[in-house]
Amino acid sequence: MPIDEKLITKEVLNNTLAREVYPEVKVVSEPKMGKVRTVYDLGDERMIMISSDNLSTHDVVHKRQVYGKGENLDAISGYYFETTKHIVPNHLIETLAPNVWLVQKARPILVEMVFRKYLTGSGWRDYIKNNGPSKGSEFCGVDLRSGYRRNEMLDEVIFTPTGKGLAGDFNIQEFKGMDPEIDDPKITIDIIKKNYKIFGLRKPEDLNYVMEKAFALYYFIHKDLGKKGHLLADTKWEFGYMPDGSIALIDECVTPDSSRFWKAKEYLFNPEKNEFTIIQDDKQHFRDYVEGLGLQAAERKAELAAHLMEDEVLKQGVVKYCNIREEIAGTLPVITTDPRKDAVLAALSDAGFFR
Repeated sequence: MPIDEKLITKEVLNNTLAREVYPEVKVVSEPKMGKVRTVYDLGDERMIMISSDNLSTHDVVHKRQVYGKGENLDAISGYYFETTKHIVPNHLIETLAPNVWLVQKARPILVEMVFRKYLTGSGWRDYIKNNGPSKGSEFCGVDLRSGYRRNEMLDEVIFTPTGKGLAGDFNIQEFKGMDPEIDDPKITIDIIKKNYKIFGLRKPEDLNYVMEKAFALYYFIHKDLGKKGHLLADTKWEFGYMPDGSIALIDECVTPDSSRFWKAKEYLFNPEKNEFTIIQDDKQHFRDYVEGLGLQAAERKAELAAHLMEDEVLKQGVVKYCNIREEIAGTLPVITTDPRKDAVLAALSDAGFFR
């Protein structure tokens, strides 16, 4: 049953979990703060991961948060971590509370494992740039035939990896002359294997294992989403080495922030535009809003960071995140004005992770 939108009041919209460091937590090193999550190293090969309600688009963290976002994304990830354990192990040990995970510490592989079943987004833009519709094109080492239309299903699922980080973080010949500030630079299988140590792999063959598991994940999850009325247009995963040397899925798994979800019934070919129409159920709602204001340009990042998103835009996003969670995981968040931070701190204290 969809979320009752009447519950999403102004007070609820302002009751978000901001990204911050909680000094009460026992750690062995300074917590690491990302755009959305804060990670606490407990010193015993375990970590605490706290997902804030922060919203990030166009490489900018927005001033206002989205109620329940962290909890909803964690619930979706948790569902797929549980249902795909037979394919590949993952780092999640326990959900301590909404927004709070206890996870196994891992040494990350510095490759964003991007998989695509439909030609859209940056893949489509690159295809057009290289005159792909008439002569075909190459993208991240994958040859694409000619004749594809925008948003069309590819002949097969493809792997189009990127480096995890800035181009300047990787001292490899292939990035010489590239703008060092380019985020998540596009790479190929050959580039990864040639520079495997720099990308955090212990041996080149480990990439084959990760690819095999990631392809299996994609097929399994795309089928599961299909039963729930959605198409998984593309997604990305991260993998890492566990303390025993095994490789596991880490970070998140098929959330509206890491993936494109399309409504299956509305995926239709439009002959007038010569493309396939889509309705997205992911973070695109917020990207469209930003682009409608013209704030997506790199030179306007400071302006975007200071912008106060309107309540109605936030509310629409909250509803989308809640409903996609319910459709996938079968659960909905508790809508409350009780301070979210208090619940997080209480859970961490009860679990014995305070100083």
